[in-house]
Amino acid sequence: MQRITSKDNEFVKHIKKLKDKKYRDINNEYVIEGIKLVEEAIQEKAPIKQIILCDDCEKNATIPKDLMYEIAKQECIYVSEKVFKYLSEVQTPQGILAVIEKNGQDTQIDYARRHYCSFR
Repeated sequence: MQRITSKDNEFVKHIKKLKDKKYRDINNEYVIEGIKLVEEAIQEKAPIKQIILCDDCEKNATIPKDLMYEIAKQECIYVSEKVFKYLSEVQTPQGILAVIEKNGQDTQIDYARRHYCSFR
């Protein structure tokens, strides 16, 4: 288990930079936040790289136990409340973030190709 208490940590800086689209595209990853989104990512077997937990979220028992069992199977990094608030983009954070690897599929639409529909 890794614990981070400083905003100057390189990993914390990396997560903070992932809020920039260009940086997300370069690193092929993005951040999700909140219990529901992380739970859905685990259920859908998303390529989770790390789960970041606030130290106090376990003490406050805001994350359900069954989800904590699933989170324990992932690479978890614990951060202080101060660091978590620095990383979070919401007013009242739930104490959980996840770094997800983007799919390698190109989602751009090729407008040069003609698409035909046939109606009967």
